[in-house]
Formats: sequence, C-alpha cells, structure tokens
Amino acid sequence: MLSMTGFGSGEGRCGRWTVTVELRSVNHRFLDVALKLPGQVAPYEIDIRNFLKDNVARGRVSVAVLLQTQDATAAAGLDPARLEMALAMIKAAAARIEQETHKLQEITLDHLLAVPELFRAEEQELDPADLQQALMDALAAACRGLQTMKEKEGAALVAEMRQRLRTLQAQLAQVKVLAPQAAEEIRVRLEERLAKLLSEPLEPQRLAQEVAILADKANINEECERLGVHIEAFLATLDEGGQVAKRINFLLQEMHREVNTMGSKTNIMAITTAVIGMKDEVESLREQIQNLE
Repeated sequence: MLSMTGFGSGEGRCGRWTVTVELRSVNHRFLDVALKLPGQVAPYEIDIRNFLKDNVARGRVSVAVLLQTQDATAAAGLDPARLEMALAMIKAAAARIEQETHKLQEITLDHLLAVPELFRAEEQELDPADLQQALMDALAAACRGLQTMKEKEGAALVAEMRQRLRTLQAQLAQVKVLAPQAAEEIRVRLEERLAKLLSEPLEPQRLAQEVAILADKANINEECERLGVHIEAFLATLDEGGQVAKRINFLLQEMHREVNTMGSKTNIMAITTAVIGMKDEVESLREQIQNLE
C-alpha cells in the first residue's frame, strides 16, 4: 500500500551533459502534475506526463528537471555579436571624450576585456534522441525512488490504522457488554418518573409494555454487529493491499453512520463515553486514508 507523500531523484547521461530529475508528491484527490523544465527539455513534456500517468495513481506530483554540463573546463570563445557591440560602444565613448577634451583616445585590449560576457562557453549540441533517452532514464530512476519512499510511508500508515482498528474493536466489545443493561436502566428510570407523576403504581403489565417499546428503540445490537463486520472488512482490505482507498472510504462512511446511530439511541453514560471514543478513532482513520494512494 502506498502513501501519496514521497520524494525521488534520478540522473541520466547525454554526452558530457547530465539530466537530473526530482519528483515530489503530496496528497491530492486526483493525479496533478506540475512541471519545471529547461528549454531543451520542454519538447518532452508529454512524454513525462504519460510516464507519470502510467506509474502514479494520484497525488500532486512536482517535477523539476535540471540540465548541466559535466565538463567545467569547456572550451570558450568570443561572442561575435557581443564583440561588435562592445567595439561600437567603446568607439562612441572615445569619440565623445575626444570631442570634449580635444585629446586623441586610444582603444586597447583592456577596454574590451572590461566588457562583461564577451566570452562564452562553446556548448556541445544535444542530440534530441539522446537527450530524450537520458531524460526518461532519469525520470524512471526518480520514480523508483519515489515509489520506495511511498511504500515506506504507506507501511507506517497501515500499521497506525491497524492499531486504531484494534482500539475500535476494544471499544465496541465494551459497548456490547454494556448494551443489555440499557433495558434495565430504562425500566428503572421509567418507574421513577411515573412514581413522581402518579399517585398509584402503574400496572406491571402496562409498565412492561412501555419498557419493551423504549428498550426496542434503544437497542443497538444491530449497529454493534454491523460495525463489527465493517471493521473486519477494513482489516481484510488492508491485508489485500493495492489501491484500496475508495473501498476503505466507503467502509468508513458506514462505520461513521453506525457509531452515530449508537450514540443517538442511548443515554447510558458508559456507552456514550465509549461511542465518543469510537467517533474519534473513525475520524482519525478518515484523515489517514486521505494519505493513501
């Protein structure tokens, strides 16, 4: 099972050039890819998107590509356009000074060397096919790293969800033990209320009927059974693994409904306390499942 959070990087070689790809993934309902590409790599945007579509189910994935040369001592040469522009500027400046001072100005090499970016490195031309292959190699390596981290994060999430499910099972077992006491507590409370309102005791048969009606309304046995089934289905789904977030989301909706119904049916403090605890666990599970791919 995979988390949607992760990072991976990879490199590919193209002559004396290195292509570096970094992938960062965070939670998102669908697959959303954001690209940051140098100009030479921009033509391969569709290839990158298709690769990620085939290898990542969902999440917001940021892709950063860096293209750099491996040879720091690359040959350098004059930039002809820059040289012509520099000479024109220096000649114009010398002419203006001569006009103002009436003194001949000599143009030297030092003047030219003071011009920034007069020299440029001679870049090796990149073969499109080689560049594309290097890019895809780097992307594949980055994706493997991303998947490894997502698997690690996913395993931690699953372990925590299992722990919360065990806590939920323990709370449910407590509620099942307390549930039969509901009818007796309803009978006692009803007798106390009627004793305050009536001068004469209510007939036992009539009292039993009223208690039975109220006890049936407060019966949470079915909710307990269904919640237990949903928990087991949740655990089985975790054992199955894979992309199961949608299925688990459905189970959590049903679990939330059963727990809410339990809380609305009974006023017994011990059961209410356990129900509040179960609500907290279900809400925590709903938050955690949002991190799973």
